[in-house]
Amino acid sequence: MGNQVFKQAITSNAFTAFTKHLTAPNLNAVKLVVAFLAGAILPLSFAPFDYWLFSIVSLVAFQLLSSGLSPKHGFKIGWSYGFGVFAAGASWVYVSIHEYGFAPVPLALLLTFLFTFLLGLFFALQAYTYSRWFDRKGWKSIIAFPAVWVLFEWFRSWFLTGFPWLYLGYGHLDSWLAGWGPILGVFGIGYFVALTASTLVLAIKHKDCGPKTIPFALALLFWVAGGLLTQVQWTTDAEKISVTLMQGNIPQEKKWLNEYRPMSLNTYRQLNQNVNSDLIIWPETAIPYFKHQVTDWLQETQSSLRPNQGLITGIPYYLPESPRNNPILHNSVIGLGEASGMYHKQKLVPFGEYVPLQDMLRGLIQFFNLPMSNFRPGPTQQSPLKFKDTLFWPAICYEIAYPSFIANNINQDSSQSNVIITISNDAWFGDSLGPKQHLQIAQMRALENSRYVIRATNTGLTAVIDEKGAIKYSLPAFIAGGLNATVSPQVGLTPYSRWADAPILVLLLLSLLATKIHLKLPSKKVSEQTTLTE
Repeated sequence: MGNQVFKQAITSNAFTAFTKHLTAPNLNAVKLVVAFLAGAILPLSFAPFDYWLFSIVSLVAFQLLSSGLSPKHGFKIGWSYGFGVFAAGASWVYVSIHEYGFAPVPLALLLTFLFTFLLGLFFALQAYTYSRWFDRKGWKSIIAFPAVWVLFEWFRSWFLTGFPWLYLGYGHLDSWLAGWGPILGVFGIGYFVALTASTLVLAIKHKDCGPKTIPFALALLFWVAGGLLTQVQWTTDAEKISVTLMQGNIPQEKKWLNEYRPMSLNTYRQLNQNVNSDLIIWPETAIPYFKHQVTDWLQETQSSLRPNQGLITGIPYYLPESPRNNPILHNSVIGLGEASGMYHKQKLVPFGEYVPLQDMLRGLIQFFNLPMSNFRPGPTQQSPLKFKDTLFWPAICYEIAYPSFIANNINQDSSQSNVIITISNDAWFGDSLGPKQHLQIAQMRALENSRYVIRATNTGLTAVIDEKGAIKYSLPAFIAGGLNATVSPQVGLTPYSRWADAPILVLLLLSLLATKIHLKLPSKKVSEQTTLTE
């Protein structure tokens, strides 16, 4: 019954007239509002909502709105859509700006508006590119739209250090398309989502076109294949390790106060008592001192560990040989006891860990003077941490959001068993969407690389994720405690770990080149002269 009503709706004269109006060349305020709303529903496909169907609905609306427009009008529609995406999906930056950056409410709202509004420019350029060079009829639109979409997601992953957030594929960890994650990564999953949306657009705009069953069958094939791929085991288990992830729940507003820092040390020292796990993990900057300032305390902590026990913790690091007037500081993680190694974070968070144009911005408002906002990125080639015979590839906070960064690390040494470890301090974003989305991103890295991801955070969400991307153990947010778990290090590589984004980029290139091919497919009725040609 529901399918019949839906078919009647999309074939009705009223619906056809409405979609024609939306795709007409004239641009008006109503279309901009509809574009904004279409973008605003996309985050409903991500955590904590996880309604993946909204991603398809959002993309169908966006393609209908952006098709048949001039590049100028496509630019405006794209900007409005992108503003909706980030205003709804990334508004959590308000928490860090207002509550922990101490900006007054009006200023915090203004900065949040500017941040999300300017991020919408990515979608504006995307819609412009699509309208200017790739907006085609029929089968060409089916492959052009998803290719341009994913190309700009990839572009956003590195341009100006990147904002690798709210990628389309993240909303499909629980759909059949998740099976493509170990092969083509989050961008590949996003491509098949956008391809599905394009076939629906074809059904709406070209209802009399007979060969449209071909793209429908192709889209369905990708979904079925993804479902079958979820059963593939890409890596093999090594000897299990027992771990305890500590969550100190240190209030962010007190974390860096001189009078509170000894209490932070005491919190983690107490949490460590009577822990029998092989490996203990503390979160990002759990130790709120530079490493050279707590040498004796670190030695005492190491001595308190049981035989054959290791500890991994986040700690700021000051490079001793750097000049005092221009110190080199790193956000780092170190191993103690049976755990060894040191890693300096490479992907820094703008304004949180460094201030762009700091000579101009420092001192203007307190938000530009946040504690520990003058870190330097670590070197590009670093060794992983190690516990006994297992490698632990670190990703500090924001770094877990970079797909190829994690894959390239895993690919450095596939002969030894290894685990992905990510430590974070999501207290900056309170009880907002940010920490939930961050955990979902970590789940995708586990799926792409078929690796356990162990995630220790200050206030939550602390969790252990298995090699299929499923949360196996978790700790409630905003409590102090330890999460006891067993992890299985993995040996071997997935296709994505081996080649990262190269295959999907080749697919995008071939897709866009195909739009330049002149090909006519037979129509259902010759007399109607309805084809799927350009």
